[in-house]
Amino acid sequence: MKKFFYPSSIAVFGVADNLGNLAKNIVSNCLEMGFKGEIFPVGRNPGSVNGQNIITEPDALPVGIDLAVILIPATYVAETLDICGRKGISHAIISTAGFREYSGKENRFEKDMLAVVKRHGIRLIGPNCIGVICTNSGLCTPFNPLRPKRFKKGPISLVTQSGGLTVQAAHLYSEEYLGFSKVISIGNKLDLNEIDYLEYLMSDEDTQQIHLHLESIEDGRKLTDLARNAGKPIVVFKSNVSETSAQIAKSHTAALSNNDRIVTGAFRQAGIVRVKSIREMILCAKSLQLPPLAGDRLAVISLSGGFSVILGDACEEYGFECPSLPRELLDKIESFRRGGVIRMSNPMDFGDVHSIEGLAFAVEHCLKLDHIDGMVLALFYDPGIAKLLGQGSDNTQQLLNFLDETMNACNKPIALSFLSERQYIEAYKKISPFPVFNDPVESVQALRKNRNYWKDR
Repeated sequence: MKKFFYPSSIAVFGVADNLGNLAKNIVSNCLEMGFKGEIFPVGRNPGSVNGQNIITEPDALPVGIDLAVILIPATYVAETLDICGRKGISHAIISTAGFREYSGKENRFEKDMLAVVKRHGIRLIGPNCIGVICTNSGLCTPFNPLRPKRFKKGPISLVTQSGGLTVQAAHLYSEEYLGFSKVISIGNKLDLNEIDYLEYLMSDEDTQQIHLHLESIEDGRKLTDLARNAGKPIVVFKSNVSETSAQIAKSHTAALSNNDRIVTGAFRQAGIVRVKSIREMILCAKSLQLPPLAGDRLAVISLSGGFSVILGDACEEYGFECPSLPRELLDKIESFRRGGVIRMSNPMDFGDVHSIEGLAFAVEHCLKLDHIDGMVLALFYDPGIAKLLGQGSDNTQQLLNFLDETMNACNKPIALSFLSERQYIEAYKKISPFPVFNDPVESVQALRKNRNYWKDR
């Protein structure tokens, strides 16, 4: 399985030296991503792509190439795989469509293809997929033009049946500064399916969370058995749950829907976190990077009175409580006030405390309380805050480092968001050593995800 992600060499079939050719994008994407192995572009007509001559006689390929990526008409796939087999290529990504997702059942092209791979012992991803993006090796096999230099390395691996979702997730995980290790588009699953990828990723040192987007589940019992003993979070976005989507999914990846009620129950018993959107996958990815939330009792601090009220509502909506804090602690926190016009409670309106020292004191001492399991922290903070505090420079990084150290020392999560301009929120995500959420209510939702995952562990 490792050769699908860390090949020393690849052959790309279907390359042509013209503007409309898609296979040549596979070559350029890999080069831009930093793939260091050899790439052999193969096509029918002479030409060059990215400074490399197109190989028009497949017999000229060297023996023992690790991986083939095939994007040619379905009619010729079996023939091409036979060439691969004779050249000792044992792993192939079939990007070509036109198999059972098109005809509704196994067709001649598919039968011929499966016969060839069985004869040569070739393992397949696909068909009808865009393959693999691996930030650690630089392999990037999608055939659409990308800007893979923007992709960021991270601890999450995603398996999806949708090529479009593959690319979208790669961008979103990177834009949220989560990054990813591997994103795998699995298509029709004629050979390898989600169980094979799950087993590999469970032992993959570069993967700390496993996310799956599935339109169909081939072996639900095996999936849940593996999840129970995974040792790392498994998040599943199961789509194709309605009659409307079923017909689209069948023509898209030959996927058959599963009984959604049964799926939900099985996931819950296996400790799988189920989500209903890409946004929720991102939310889970962030929340599960925080320390485990051991209970439902939160301390809430906001630099806005209005958001303190909103957060109080959100905590109750998502099943949390905000217990009273010791009066002596509140008195000490109130000593940092300037106007002395706001009475502290939980949720805590910090709008009258214009002091980093006061904020640090409140965070540390609230989080250390035995009857507090975690914290929601909504800060108004931008480069202009330095003037407000009477300090010479913006000390956001120091504050973020302090929050990270305090959170890890207490082993309790802090769900942090900023009440600020979008440009500053994005900047804080970039420099923060732990996740930053897009808004205060989202941070409460994230803690619910965290709590649901860990409460049965």
